[in-house]
Amino acid sequence: MSDVSKDAILERLKLTADQGKALIEAAIKSPMEALGLVQTFGIDQDALQQLITEFMGNPGVFIELAESLGMPKETIDEFKSKFSL
Repeated sequence: MSDVSKDAILERLKLTADQGKALIEAAIKSPMEALGLVQTFGIDQDALQQLITEFMGNPGVFIELAESLGMPKETIDEFKSKFSL
């Protein structure tokens, strides 16, 4: 995994692994659904913005994060196809 580790991401956003999975799954389905979860989980907006900037520079980190969270291959493949990765 890159220098942005699963544990560091979850800690920065104050999320559990299950919340991290739910957020990724929601982002794949609908960005609006993901935004709703961000509000529900009470994620710090500054931390989230910094993380989004990091991911934009290296979108493969999403895949690494999803894999490290044990997400199904089908979900990861769907993410890859949606975002042309």
